[in-house]
Amino acid sequence: MRKNETLKKLNDIKITAHFWNWLPDIQVAIEIYESRNDAYSVLLPFFFTYLEETIRSTTTEYGMLDPRNQSNRKKKVGKELIQFAISENSDNPQLVHILNDILENHYGKFSPFAGGQNRNNVGHGVVHPRFWTEEDFENVVNDIAKLSPYAGF
Repeated sequence: MRKNETLKKLNDIKITAHFWNWLPDIQVAIEIYESRNDAYSVLLPFFFTYLEETIRSTTTEYGMLDPRNQSNRKKKVGKELIQFAISENSDNPQLVHILNDILENHYGKFSPFAGGQNRNNVGHGVVHPRFWTEEDFENVVNDIAKLSPYAGF
């Protein structure tokens, strides 16, 4: 994918982003990506976080944690979250297909060979950012763009 295609997808993502929670930050991320050719490694962790929040928005777990409610203090993350989203959306084969692709593409075990493509490598510091590629960033943005129409924000 080329930078212009990625920018188009980022602008498509903005359309479905939560207005108060995500839109301002996504706009800043777009501006950074537009202005710098090396910004993808700084932006990749942010977009993995946004990917996970978008996945969560397709489930009954979506919503703010209430610190006063002890039973609502733990939410699913990672593979557990995406498998939960798949099970809760079993009646929507298009969404399940997208979620399965995201699971396969981004939710593998720690692997130095997966570079920045693997959410665990990025989020847990297994692979140094110098090994994350612009293609890793573009793939995450592409998958968020596919998932965005189903976001429950």
